[in-house]
Amino acid sequence: MRYLEVHEDGSLVELNELQLGPEKVLIVVDEEDKKMWLWKGSNCPIRKKFIGSRALSDIRKKEYGFAYVPQSCDQDEETAEFVSMLQKVGKTDIVPDAVLNRAQKIIDRQSRINVFDEGAEQETVPPSTPAPGTASEVIEEESEGLKDRPAQVPASELPTHLAKMGAPGNRPMPTILSALESESIEIKTPEEALQAKETASDVPVKQTIVKSDTILEQSFKVLKDLGAPKGFYRDLVIIGNKVYTETYTGGFEELDEPPEGIFFSSSHVPRMICENGVVRAIEFLKPEEGAELSEEDEAIAQDIEDLLGMFEIEVG
Repeated sequence: MRYLEVHEDGSLVELNELQLGPEKVLIVVDEEDKKMWLWKGSNCPIRKKFIGSRALSDIRKKEYGFAYVPQSCDQDEETAEFVSMLQKVGKTDIVPDAVLNRAQKIIDRQSRINVFDEGAEQETVPPSTPAPGTASEVIEEESEGLKDRPAQVPASELPTHLAKMGAPGNRPMPTILSALESESIEIKTPEEALQAKETASDVPVKQTIVKSDTILEQSFKVLKDLGAPKGFYRDLVIIGNKVYTETYTGGFEELDEPPEGIFFSSSHVPRMICENGVVRAIEFLKPEEGAELSEEDEAIAQDIEDLLGMFEIEVG
């Protein structure tokens, strides 16, 4: 196990043991299971987070190779895989109990998903029939873990036919979502389906609302904290399926519904901003005459080849 602390100038300091802190950005490398984590403290500036992302990409490309799977997590929102790594090194005391409890539920649920052992009998989980009015509660409880990656299995432990399916040796893999879907599938006759449809209105179901406004605000905050590169200004910003423009006051204004068509521009520089496995925004920057990236912007920018490298497949 290797621990590296990221400094704001892009330098990395090797640590003897894992020490978390709200101002820190850390890179953790699990050389046994070929995994890499970017851990970000709650109070570290946004630019330092992206400097850490650039540093992780660099050492992955130069020292370890694309077989290593990179992941990222924020303080107090650590994934189940990160907690599993902490359990392996005996450092679970450095994360809150709430994170441990949530992660343990996910780890226990993942342990029942075993499609890798060709000869073993699968553990059968008896289906449960939720009481009326509780269906949505079950969905909300389970959906808490959907943001976590499924536990991965080292390539050396996989059957040969699975190990050859792509780097890091275990893709495709079962997800919690697919497990929940498979457990919830029930085949009904047309008569039963009609009866279920007629009685569905009698069961009170609490709706799970996706907080799209919160996601949008978070994306705007990332853009404001980053700013535009020196010598460039934002012409257009795409977030989700909406198009925005930056106002003179530094805010973002949604444009009217764009017309249908295929649009191409040779006068813009695109910049894609990804954070925690989510594409926050795609910007179209207009360069001023003679504009070049400053050293500060170069320190956090990554080449598109790094993104493409994430999806390289190595067949063994």
